[in-house]
Amino acid sequence: MKKTDPRERARDILSREVGYVRKSHGARLRVALVFPNTYFVGMSSLGFQTVYRLFNDLDDVVCERAFLPPKQELQDQLNSGSPLLTLESQTPVNDFDVIAFSIAFEWDYTNLVTMLRLAKVPPRAEARNSRHPLVVVGGAVTFVNPEPLALFADVIAAGEGEMLIPALMTNLREAEDRPELLRRLAQERGFYIPSFYDVEYAENGSIAGFHVKPGTNAPPVVKKAAVKTTDKLDPPATSIFTPDTEFGSRFLIEVVRGCANLCRFCWAGYNYLPVRSFSADRILELARNAKQHSSKAGLVSIALCDHPEIERILTSLLDMGYSISPASLRLDDLTPTIIDLLRRSGEKSITIAPEAGSDRLRRVINKTVTNQEILDAAELIFGGGMDNLKLYYMIGLPTEE
Repeated sequence: MKKTDPRERARDILSREVGYVRKSHGARLRVALVFPNTYFVGMSSLGFQTVYRLFNDLDDVVCERAFLPPKQELQDQLNSGSPLLTLESQTPVNDFDVIAFSIAFEWDYTNLVTMLRLAKVPPRAEARNSRHPLVVVGGAVTFVNPEPLALFADVIAAGEGEMLIPALMTNLREAEDRPELLRRLAQERGFYIPSFYDVEYAENGSIAGFHVKPGTNAPPVVKKAAVKTTDKLDPPATSIFTPDTEFGSRFLIEVVRGCANLCRFCWAGYNYLPVRSFSADRILELARNAKQHSSKAGLVSIALCDHPEIERILTSLLDMGYSISPASLRLDDLTPTIIDLLRRSGEKSITIAPEAGSDRLRRVINKTVTNQEILDAAELIFGGGMDNLKLYYMIGLPTEE
């Protein structure tokens, strides 16, 4: 079997993309943004695309992407010792100032270690020095439990990228050396420096306590960084269009961040509080700019209809010629007008999430809808002309009978 040259594969991927950024490396801070899974998975992530844009919006920063190679190519690279390269310039990842990992799910933990090995960077932070790139780990899992990654990260960034990235790059510019950089970041909200803490474990393996190491002046508790208001914030939206993703060049845009329902199982509802909606005018402006690249719009939110202007947004997207796909909808989101707008855009399916099969079990998890309300919603959906209804359920909830 013919081996694929990583540089050829990178150029082939770029040939099918619209919107990637190329900058010269001279006199700029260089960030390798790494997704520890395949290109197909990574480029399906709106969060990953947003972080890429946030880095590259800074004039003195160049950010390029790297992904886990396909299985056979990965094995060939590990066997041959050829380094992990970025897509945009095919530069070795270990030549960059920062390697920033974006990790969404636990099953990518081991891929992080593999990619550090592939990049020829010591996987354990304690084995690295100032000649190595700064390894920063961010993404959804850092809200939930960053500690499994602590051995491998110089810095863990917990919170929203709009706050974390400017603070990270400002301190990178101003710090004279790596120790000073870590001390400065420890004083910023949302930055956990694992080497500044001793972790105490209970007999069952759970964490019993954290102890700040003497002389580090690190805070006893690291608090997440969150944007207080979205008034002057661009909504995260697809900036690179490629057919090689789960969504196939669909224009994705975040409409509302957070959810006030606080179902007991939903980490996103708690971690992205408070509920903040993005400007309808800016959502529609970005959608108009993207129309030349896509005819399908995906609205991203866990509380879509909490946006006070959701009907205007849907109507305007329909007038632009978009077919519209929402994320799963809460039952109290559903109105005849919204169902009609989605149907007219070409959507044939709606997804709702009862989560459990009985009213009692839904009360346990603070999902307050009843069986009758679910049946009433189904009648509304099919009466509005939809062909399909998808239902999300969880199996194995506490107290399930």
